[in-house]
Amino acid sequence: MLLKRILESARLNLIKIAVAEKDAAYSYLDLLDAVTQFQAKIAEEATSSRPVLVFGRNDFLMLAAMLGAMLSGRAYVPVDAHTPDERLEMIVAASKPSLIFSTAELTDAQRGLFSAFTHVEMRTFEKTADFDVARVDTSNAVSADKIAYIIYTSGTTGVPKGVAVSVRNLETFSDWMISDFEQIKENQILEQPPYSFDLSIFSIYPSLLTAGTLVSLSKDETSNFKLLFERLNTTVINTWISTPSFVDIFLLDPSFTQENHPALTQFIFCGEELTHKTAEKLLAKFPSATVYNTFGPTEATGAISSVKITPEILESYGRLPIGKAKPGVSLHILDGEIIISGNSVATGYFENPEKTAAAFFMLAGMPAYHTGDAGFIDEKGQLNYQGRLDFQVKFNGYRIELQDIEAHLIALSSVNQAIVLAKENDQHKVTALIAVLVADKPSALTEREFSKMLKGELAKTLMDYMMPTKFVYRSELPLNQNGKIDRKRLEAEIL
Repeated sequence: MLLKRILESARLNLIKIAVAEKDAAYSYLDLLDAVTQFQAKIAEEATSSRPVLVFGRNDFLMLAAMLGAMLSGRAYVPVDAHTPDERLEMIVAASKPSLIFSTAELTDAQRGLFSAFTHVEMRTFEKTADFDVARVDTSNAVSADKIAYIIYTSGTTGVPKGVAVSVRNLETFSDWMISDFEQIKENQILEQPPYSFDLSIFSIYPSLLTAGTLVSLSKDETSNFKLLFERLNTTVINTWISTPSFVDIFLLDPSFTQENHPALTQFIFCGEELTHKTAEKLLAKFPSATVYNTFGPTEATGAISSVKITPEILESYGRLPIGKAKPGVSLHILDGEIIISGNSVATGYFENPEKTAAAFFMLAGMPAYHTGDAGFIDEKGQLNYQGRLDFQVKFNGYRIELQDIEAHLIALSSVNQAIVLAKENDQHKVTALIAVLVADKPSALTEREFSKMLKGELAKTLMDYMMPTKFVYRSELPLNQNGKIDRKRLEAEIL
């Protein structure tokens, strides 16, 4: 069982650092203590066996709350503290949690929203005097096909979908990470994304299972280059896990080299396409490091394929492959679409049978998932990505459905029609989200002022990484022969 394995690893390494934050470090003993405190609070306060919503930042307390939920026999729903209130409200309404933990400071609006549910604020950690690790009780912990966590992703109607991942999904993923990559055991692993983004599981569980240290970055650090460079330049990291866009920031710094970071020996990327240009620059700066490109949607538990990027791969491919399937997973190309089947496929969308039926199915006796990604398997057995079949894109590492943004735009009183286009560079990487609007602009405002006003309204409901980069205004949108808005024509005219 996953949690029993984490507990055993922790018991053998009680004084080792489990989580390293900018201004604090927590041992595995601290982690077990905190997890037990959260578990006890759930037993005391939870009204049912429904999921526990954990609202916070990617820090020690949020991690302990998530593990405490699983230890109590409940799935956790991670929600980042920077989530807009209206989106937060939708996630709370969809998940109907038995308990809400907030480990970060709340606004009045957030506290008001949570007041309709059993809500506990735990923003500080106080060590238990003479804490005994024997107190950690795994008898009720989630296991096997029980849901471990539910991550809410972008939905085509503007309503988030909750991807329900089982313990078995998570455990097979973690075992693959530990066994198939160069260096995972007992090392310092970068934890860059928020826990509400599934890329975070690349770091969390492999690290906990092998007595590693999670080097956790705060939102303040990732949004401030000065703080970010200061932290990374004073921290030892062995394994770097992030989106390619995140490492692109550091590749601009001449000091980001193997000579200055000799302990950094492995890079693992997922969340968006790793471009040839980024991989080439990285290998030039870290010639002795291993670089992996991986692929997988939230619905297939992190990643299901990987490839080690070598000079030979760079020479052979203009657009980098996304690898071969991990054990327990099969890849299929049906009508040009990448289909994933096997033990990584999630149980479906939480309490959303209609969306589940549209995306999940059985194939040759195994659970399978329609990725919506176009691709092919080449003569070397490598899976190759060719873009989205629908309007879903990866922008700055986040999976975004363009129709989700459109739904939020159209909900604005001054917007009549909206189409969002993704602009790509020559490396097939999305560099901008362009909103094309038919709108009622007040005559007193310039287009720039109007755009600023729209962004202000959108910020109330839209995650910051989904915000359009540019607004283009039209008196009307072209239609195709079927009477639908002609996206291809817009793309030709605007992109």
